[in-house]
Amino acid sequence: MKFALRAAVLATLSALALSASAMTAIEDDALSTVSGQDGVSIAGDLNINIGSFKYTDTDTTGGSVSFNDIGVTGMFVMTIDILKAGDATTAGTFVNAVATSMAKYIAPADVGTNLTNLVTNGVYDGASDVVQFAFPNANLDSKLSPSINVGSITMGNSTKSFGKVAINNIDMQGSKFWLWAH
Repeated sequence: MKFALRAAVLATLSALALSASAMTAIEDDALSTVSGQDGVSIAGDLNINIGSFKYTDTDTTGGSVSFNDIGVTGMFVMTIDILKAGDATTAGTFVNAVATSMAKYIAPADVGTNLTNLVTNGVYDGASDVVQFAFPNANLDSKLSPSINVGSITMGNSTKSFGKVAINNIDMQGSKFWLWAH
């Protein structure tokens, strides 16, 4: 009985090994036509601690101020996508994404001029794909957004504190950053 069971397991493993060796290589030109879903999502829980940030005035009567026990805490969600070069009217392209962002801040009539300054006269070549880093609207409770706390603010060599500072609920949802080579 044990021999029959071992023989069956051995036969199954041999069949798997043979089917794996049946894979064939794909030539570069054939591989270039293969596509898949692009994009990556990242979520993070920040817990950054900075001992101090010190500003020193270097003139003859200078002093210093220190921001001590700095902490950055909270959560974020980010997506990373590859945008094709494209044009301003094609959804999902870099130029369209920039035009959409510009339209939130300037008059629609001025978007074209600014795109020309960026693409034709500027630093973007109009042909390269672009990596987009975005903080999408994940509908997170605002209490989860990153916050910055400064435990104490001191002057010079004094250990007495002026108090502390907190910047709470830094909502980055909707922010986008683009990266391309040049």
